[in-house]
Amino acid sequence: MAVINKKKMEVYSSMLKKDMNIEASYSPTTNIMVCNCGLVNGLSRKALKQVFYQYGEIKYMIMIPHKSYCFISFAEVEEAIRAFNNVNGKYNGLSNEHKIFNLIFTVSIPQTIKKLSTACPNGLEIIENFITEKEENFILEYLNEHWSGSSSMKHRQVKHYGYEFDYDHNGVRYDTCEPIPKEFEFILNAIYLRLKWRPDQITINKYLPGQGIPNHIDNISVFDEYILSLSLNSDINMEFRKDSFKHNSVFIKAKSLLIMSGESRYEWTHGITPRKMDLISTEDGPDVVYRGTRFSITFRRVIEFTKVKKDLYEILGCDKTTPFETLKDNYKKLLLKVHPDKSVMSSSAACAELNKAWSVLKDSDLKKKYDEEIEQNDINTEVTIFDNLNISDLENNETEDTFSYNCRCGGKFLVPKSTVVNVDQTESLLFPCDDCSLFVEVMLPNSNVSK
Repeated sequence: MAVINKKKMEVYSSMLKKDMNIEASYSPTTNIMVCNCGLVNGLSRKALKQVFYQYGEIKYMIMIPHKSYCFISFAEVEEAIRAFNNVNGKYNGLSNEHKIFNLIFTVSIPQTIKKLSTACPNGLEIIENFITEKEENFILEYLNEHWSGSSSMKHRQVKHYGYEFDYDHNGVRYDTCEPIPKEFEFILNAIYLRLKWRPDQITINKYLPGQGIPNHIDNISVFDEYILSLSLNSDINMEFRKDSFKHNSVFIKAKSLLIMSGESRYEWTHGITPRKMDLISTEDGPDVVYRGTRFSITFRRVIEFTKVKKDLYEILGCDKTTPFETLKDNYKKLLLKVHPDKSVMSSSAACAELNKAWSVLKDSDLKKKYDEEIEQNDINTEVTIFDNLNISDLENNETEDTFSYNCRCGGKFLVPKSTVVNVDQTESLLFPCDDCSLFVEVMLPNSNVSK
């Protein structure tokens, strides 16, 4: 007969009754509860089966989302006893925190498990096996060989082609950027055949296990109606959020192409939670998968008018407050440098670009219209609010002159006390995260805005 530690039995029995309204059993049954390992600490169905399959016919394996326990049910009581005696409190061949299972018998097992929310937002499409394994290996080999030119961010590495992504303004920079390599041409052609749409900007992110990216919406004033992402080398859960109550986790397999358009493009944020494993839905029920090193290739197309919008003043080496005569002098000096007939360091493309900028900025009506477009574009660039807070929601750092609030990316929102305490202010204030693009909105005592 299997021997059960009474003290542990009492603790686990109480937890079982409280969480699932299921009674523990002091005598053997066909049902066993693994009390200390489950989905929340990374135990997979495959690992659970690996431990128990040798002891008899397994009828059910019940994994509970967000719980550190699970259940296994055998066809016969004798099989359950054999499993219990060989597994309970003993090394089971698994690694780390799963290497020893604490077991109890139960009268029954959970009958219904709440399904995970995996529905795709409207406008979201996932094409599995968009490229073959051979094509995936080809691109991975190319990226590994050419990754030296990438830049490092706190939570990932990144490389750009076509246009460089501007993380400070959620747009693109108009500096010199490498063109999209010819090695990507077969992907661009496949995209065009499906969407009749061809991207001109690529961002490649390299994520190590445990890394992610905050939820965001790609700038609607800079990029057009499609945002595409091709996953390589590892599966991932992508989190989609809308308002404060809609949240869908969408599982994306390696070699799959994700297409965002319509509502999913403009109304839902998307991001990747920094963790080393993901909770997924399978035909057998909830399960976990561990992340490997993942490359994502994001395809965008810059809206035509924005390709010039913020570039005209930069081309002439000035800004919109520069007097006309200075604009004119700069144009003449630069023209001598780039005109094909004037300099060996010439560039017909640079000359055409310079003339295009001057043709707009020398005309007062065109310049006025252009300045209005820039101003409107800046207005349309919205920030993403992570939370709406009162001062009482903030953590008081008594030894410092700031309040703080934790961001989901692991960073902090720092709120100087001088800006929110004893101030004559009627409007709420926005404060950025010190590590991502999110903001919190802090309601002041004099503000009429309710939380």
